[in-house]
Amino acid sequence: MNLYALFFGLALFGFCSCDNDDSVTPDPQARQAFESKYPNATQVEWEKKNNYLIAEFIDNQLDGKAWFDATGQWYMTETELTHTSQLPEDVQKALANSEYAQWYIDDIDRLERNETETIYVIEVKKDKQEYDLYYSADGILVKVQADLTDDDYENYLPDASELPASLQQFINDKYPTCRIIETETEHNRTEVDIIHENRSKEVIFDASGNWLNTHYDVRQNEVETAVMNALKTSAYADYIIDDIERYETPDQTYYLFELEKGAKEIEIKIDLSGKLL
Repeated sequence: MNLYALFFGLALFGFCSCDNDDSVTPDPQARQAFESKYPNATQVEWEKKNNYLIAEFIDNQLDGKAWFDATGQWYMTETELTHTSQLPEDVQKALANSEYAQWYIDDIDRLERNETETIYVIEVKKDKQEYDLYYSADGILVKVQADLTDDDYENYLPDASELPASLQQFINDKYPTCRIIETETEHNRTEVDIIHENRSKEVIFDASGNWLNTHYDVRQNEVETAVMNALKTSAYADYIIDDIERYETPDQTYYLFELEKGAKEIEIKIDLSGKLL
């Protein structure tokens, strides 16, 4: 009996020790920065992930999660909104006029980021389909992607390493007044999401910083007549157009069509002269 009590006590001690290890006491600078930014926050809990200190809290009856570093530098705050009425009016209108207007809204998050565009993420569902819609504050649909199970948005933290000056200069020269939404480097490529001329565009560079292409979605009525005529007189004339992207490269401009016919799916490229590539 005493032996059982001993093991039971040790087990309890072990569980308590694990709980204590999981609790994080933030650096004074991080705590001070948080309290200054959110003086009315309640139920504050801290955790650490990689090099970030994350405060989970409630403010104005909304759940929030704020990312800081040990020096007190704020990077991002994720706020879970409870109704579409809390979205900017432009986002509400864009959603209402989109193909997802009648889909069920499962979740809404606002991502406020240091010196970077605020993004609104709306999770929608229909049948077995689930997507995350990324909107800018002025209602531009930046991205649509399959819903992710991990919604901590770490990829949307402002990049501590600045965009190389040469790439920044290229973007400034080619797309003046554009706004940079996200920068990501993977597979030896740098992808920069921008908003330019009220349109979301993706600018791609190779590992050496050479511009590869810029591509963006377009509507059918925006495609040149020569291009559409080429499609209508091709072997794919009876296919349904699922998506159209315009690609601009150093050498040429063309359209990438995603086409469907029953169970068949195909992609074709047509340049501005109407030539299938």
